[in-house]
Amino acid sequence: MRKKLLSVLMSTCMAAGLLAGSGAAAMTAEAAEGEKTKITVYLGGDAADENQKIIETFNEQSDTIEAEMVTLTEGSSGYEMLTVMYNAGNPPTVYFMEAGDVLKLTDKLTDLSDMECLQYANEGTTEDVTVDGVVYGIPANLQAYGIMYNKRVLESVMGADFDPSTITTREEFKEVCDKVQEAGIAPVAISPFDWNLGNHWFNQVYSGQSENREDRDAFVQSLREGTADLENNEIFNDYMDTFDLLMEYNYYKDNPLETVADGNEKQAQLMALDQVAFWFHGNWATANLRTLDEEGEYGFIPVPVSESNPNSGKICTLVPGYFCVEGSTTTEEEQAAGKEFLNWLINSEEGQQYVIDCGNIPAYTNNEATIEESVSQSAVEYTNSGETFPMYVMYPSDHATQVGASMQKYLAGEIDRSGLAQEISDYWASQE
Repeated sequence: MRKKLLSVLMSTCMAAGLLAGSGAAAMTAEAAEGEKTKITVYLGGDAADENQKIIETFNEQSDTIEAEMVTLTEGSSGYEMLTVMYNAGNPPTVYFMEAGDVLKLTDKLTDLSDMECLQYANEGTTEDVTVDGVVYGIPANLQAYGIMYNKRVLESVMGADFDPSTITTREEFKEVCDKVQEAGIAPVAISPFDWNLGNHWFNQVYSGQSENREDRDAFVQSLREGTADLENNEIFNDYMDTFDLLMEYNYYKDNPLETVADGNEKQAQLMALDQVAFWFHGNWATANLRTLDEEGEYGFIPVPVSESNPNSGKICTLVPGYFCVEGSTTTEEEQAAGKEFLNWLINSEEGQQYVIDCGNIPAYTNNEATIEESVSQSAVEYTNSGETFPMYVMYPSDHATQVGASMQKYLAGEIDRSGLAQEISDYWASQE
């Protein structure tokens, strides 16, 4: 998701729960009478420096708890690293995981259902980590993706009073792209990474099947059972029609996989240097853009699709990951300390600002930090107006690599739409 989704997830800003119950508070107080209760926090990714700083800030203000950051081993996914740590008998007290991975470890996690912070959590943000009424993870933050635009480029081509929100259909998008191209600027940049194409672009096919979660799950189940007709599916073809349009105007049209090993940096440079107008990406790219172009203004438009598509006029939002408290190897004092650590992160001024500084969107309504970054501001406007749809996250752990690889073939012209539908259908049918 510039990096794999999980790397972004692991680097996202921490948020979560209030210390629940007087018993837990008493345990923390008892620990304070002796040495500080020591906890470890599992993080990783691009925000390592910021993560370390926020942990140091926590330690400076806490008289009872000492937190230590555990970093992600290069080349490992978060879940892989966590598995190694469990096998070694030293899992962290607090750790960050995707929703699907949380569900694999519910027997090892602390019940967080009674944490007071959940009353502030945005609607639906704990749905994917709740089993039989028990909440096992606290949402860290929100992220959003859609088609990002460069306001400076659009105003130079379309006029200073141009409103990007008027682009709602493929026809309107094509009209703007034609004018941008006539001005000598490439209209679109497509990031060719498997996580971007598989877990972000193609994900819209699942989420677009219905506004109802049960219907989305049923569609994915039909893919698993081999009964879905993906090639003739209306939503699949709707999104692929739009993808074809992006391919037509792609800066990398002649060599679409050119930057597959380079991360987000090159696409961010194209945006910052006014060499492209649009980029299918998410608000996690703000760190790159800020470094290159502090004064630039960017925002989102929804991916243009048919009006009948449930996702029409909306951008996608997601909880990139959840914070969990280890419950199988930790003491009650350590569990209470882990909750208190998370409590501070979501309620303190420093913790709330930390989420914003990382370019993310608060997952809690009590976060009062000011958002100044234009991409995140745009995402919040969609969120506040209800013009968002949830990312479908109940896919296998190899979804990005496998479905993303098929999308890369399509992007490179190695397979046609029928071949793409067949490869993705075969992938799902192979899942146990």
